[in-house]
Amino acid sequence: MLYESRTDLPDHVPPHLVVDHDVFTVDAADGDYAAAMLRLRESGVPQLFWTQRNGGHWVATNDGLIREILEDAGRFSSRSMRVPKSANPDPPIIPLMIDPPDHVKYRRLIAPAMTPAMVRKLEASARELCIGIIEELAPKGACEFVADFAQHMPIAIFMGMLDLPSSDWGVIMATVDRIIRPDVPETRMQGFADLAEYTMAKVAERRANPGDDLVSSLALAEIDGRPLRDDELQGLMSVLMLAGLDTVAAELTYITRFLAISPAHRRELIENPAIMTEAIEEFLRRMAMVNSTREVDCDTVLGGVEMKQGDLVVCPLPLANFPSDGTDSLEVDFHRIRHREAAHATFGAGPHYCLGSMLARAEIRIFLEEWLLRIPDFAIKEGAVLECKAGAAVMIPRLPLVWEVSAPSPPEGRG
Repeated sequence: MLYESRTDLPDHVPPHLVVDHDVFTVDAADGDYAAAMLRLRESGVPQLFWTQRNGGHWVATNDGLIREILEDAGRFSSRSMRVPKSANPDPPIIPLMIDPPDHVKYRRLIAPAMTPAMVRKLEASARELCIGIIEELAPKGACEFVADFAQHMPIAIFMGMLDLPSSDWGVIMATVDRIIRPDVPETRMQGFADLAEYTMAKVAERRANPGDDLVSSLALAEIDGRPLRDDELQGLMSVLMLAGLDTVAAELTYITRFLAISPAHRRELIENPAIMTEAIEEFLRRMAMVNSTREVDCDTVLGGVEMKQGDLVVCPLPLANFPSDGTDSLEVDFHRIRHREAAHATFGAGPHYCLGSMLARAEIRIFLEEWLLRIPDFAIKEGAVLECKAGAAVMIPRLPLVWEVSAPSPPEGRG
């Protein structure tokens, strides 16, 4: 167990709403986190239950309740991004841990780097990078997908945006993993300290010698007519590193795991590339992997349950994408009819909707187009044991793949 359990039951928590559940332990031997969350909901747990684990907190399992929590920043604050409260960094990660209306000021500093025009500018170099990695892997007939691809392609793109040297990749990734999926609480806090030391050294360099990159832009930025303080810059840099270097890698791994066990879906994508946009949205809907946490900002009632100011509530985003009425399922259907009012919540919902969603979609598209051109048939290595390693984001730490090596040279990219 990562954090200590609470020993006393709060007076406002009815005993029948208590469930012994640890959000940092995932029962998913097949590496399917979303399915594990659905099994939890279908096991008969209340739609909003309390667990004594990790300091004591609520867990929402109903899609409507999860969306209400994410969208109502007045009742559910983002000041706590993780359970327990002691696991949250100080200074806070900005704008992730700032509530409206103040958080908008900080989002505006990052938003210009995430516009459709900026994403399009990145696509050519991202595709070239992707092709290079795949063409190096293809003749080998095997790879460990996470280490050999998922933690290279999206991370290299993001480090390029920040103009960080590729030689720092290993150190940065190890630091980010300690923060998101620590073995003990002290590991997480040391990770935050190490990340702050690294990022603020880069900020100091760009203040002295600014360039045409996002770090330089933030280092010289102003808010409310004043330069950003170091604690604000540290928070902004932390959210960029944690979001940009981990979640896309995790999503690519879930998608690849699914395609490795579903040749029919691989063939459909290869034979009908026109459905790529719909396929990406379906992958995102089916394979959400973030646990969002909110802090109750005032005494309130949600779903008939009394919640007190200061309570924490965890929202597993996969469950926001599966209606509780049973009309949806785990099936991956590229032709699923989508309703705007029921869009998936994989990138969150409400004021903290992910700024990098367009970049993430572009990276997934490039990966699928170029990988399936060069390695159209692949499988999970026989005997491989998959697992889910849980934190704020839940990932598959290892995904061994194998494929037959073909004689012809790989085709050219799509440009």
